Amino acid sequence: MRSSLRKSSATPLLAFGVSMLLVGLLAMSASRAAFASTTDNSANVVGAGTVDLVGEGPGPALFNASALIPNHTVANCIVIYHDTARNPRAVRLYSGGFTDSGNLADYLNLTIEEGTGGSSGNCAGFAAQNTITVGTLTDFNTNHTNYATGVGLCSVATPHSMTYRITFTLDAATPNAQQGERLTALVFIWETLDG
Repeated sequence: MRSSLRKSSATPLLAFGVSMLLVGLLAMSASRAAFASTTDNSANVVGAGTVDLVGEGPGPALFNASALIPNHTVANCIVIYHDTARNPRAVRLYSGGFTDSGNLADYLNLTIEEGTGGSSGNCAGFAAQNTITVGTLTDFNTNHTNYATGVGLCSVATPHSMTYRITFTLDAATPNAQQGERLTALVFIWETLDG
């Protein structure tokens, strides 16, 4: 009798253990499924397929001005070519960021114009059509960070090129503390979408 009593009490314990193991495996499986969940947005098109946006070049950097003094201005141009998109949107320009050794960007006044004429690296013959931004480089970098917040009025309804004149002026009120500071890795991004 003792022997059969031991068997019957071990059976529920074994069943309970197996049940707990199955519950644990199901919970682990459900957790793994939650971590593996992904989603994507593949409808965006930039510079490929039926949207074609190309800078003239390649060439050297537009700016390499290492000795600016207050009230001093430097300007340069870049030509952007685009093709027709099926459902074209405007070309927008926004900041790709920069590295500032101090606070120089706070004192660099930036003007960007769209127009015609000139070439990349040479503004001779440039004729402005629209002034699309005026302010400090810090303002531009803070307020224009993607297509939705970008600036520009250039339409891509028909294939053509647009010249952009970028002008920097070091503010007359730049403090002495900014002497020798450097701004590097400055990136401007032009983007258009098919959509």
